[in-house]
Amino acid sequence: MLGDFLEISISTPEILASVEFYERLGFRHAPVGETWQHPYAVMTDGRIALGLHQYIFPSPALTFVVPELRSKLGGFTEAGIEFAFCKTADDEFNEAGFTDPDQQMLTLLEARTYSPLRTGLGDSICGYFLEYRMGVRDCRISRDFWERMGLVTASTSPDRVTYVQLARSGLNLGLQQRRPTSAPQLVFIHEQSESLLPLLEARGIAFSRDTDHDTAGLIRIDTPNGLELLIRDRE
Repeated sequence: MLGDFLEISISTPEILASVEFYERLGFRHAPVGETWQHPYAVMTDGRIALGLHQYIFPSPALTFVVPELRSKLGGFTEAGIEFAFCKTADDEFNEAGFTDPDQQMLTLLEARTYSPLRTGLGDSICGYFLEYRMGVRDCRISRDFWERMGLVTASTSPDRVTYVQLARSGLNLGLQQRRPTSAPQLVFIHEQSESLLPLLEARGIAFSRDTDHDTAGLIRIDTPNGLELLIRDRE
């Protein structure tokens, strides 16, 4: 139903500062088109694309490409979706958006807005991108919603209640039962996170080290855009 995953769309008041931040983490630029009138850049590590928009909107948003979008909106309405916005005029680039049960914005676009890089995996210093993780009030309700949207459950916590990971066409989505108001997280796996600390310090990237016995090896980095990066050792 959602089409192909495109990017995590992020609103930023200062796009140059945001670009520079992700460059220091080793993300690379993807070639962008001229779809948007506002300043726009895409940073990628080869597995995940971050669309940086100098434009105000509910952020971050999970953005998907749905060809012939206008003709397919009725299917979403029949599925009980209420659109927060819908732009389908002849002189507009077709896009629409709605929220999940925990107010995560999903955006649907008519076509791609950048060209993906043909690179290997792990191009950033953060390691292997695992998932986009967000807090949800009720894992079961949220899982049911995302499965209706076409994602497939990949793994769950032993109790099948506090955590679930779903996947679809380039997106791993982690649902963790916690305060939905907490910042969404980009989670990475690093072979040896301890070796990353001097590099983060040398590049001027502020971080905190979680020493809790249950999360040993966990590095937390706040981004300029309201996201948190989590880097943990491979189990």
